[in-house]
Amino acid sequence: MAATIDLPKIDFDFEQKLQEWTKELRGWNVILYNDNYNKLVEVVLWLQKATGCSLEVAEHVTHTAHHKGRAICFSGAKDKCQEVAGYLRGKGLQVEVDTVE
Repeated sequence: MAATIDLPKIDFDFEQKLQEWTKELRGWNVILYNDNYNKLVEVVLWLQKATGCSLEVAEHVTHTAHHKGRAICFSGAKDKCQEVAGYLRGKGLQVEVDTVE
């Protein structure tokens, strides 16, 4: 005969907490949006400074954002993404930090 164990009731919504924890464990992206105010060459330079990427990568991201409206310019930990986004916002660029889907 199998014994039964009564488990204590959890006082919070487990599914909601699980989603929050999962979101924290996922990677994060900085999304750069196109604008018609900053020069492309400046955006390339700022991307290099903010992310440490090569000239070629910065040019590719800049041109992708320019032609498609947005581009992922950095991926990493949440705090690093917020740091990169803060630098780019300080230069007048429109960016967003979001989790990897």
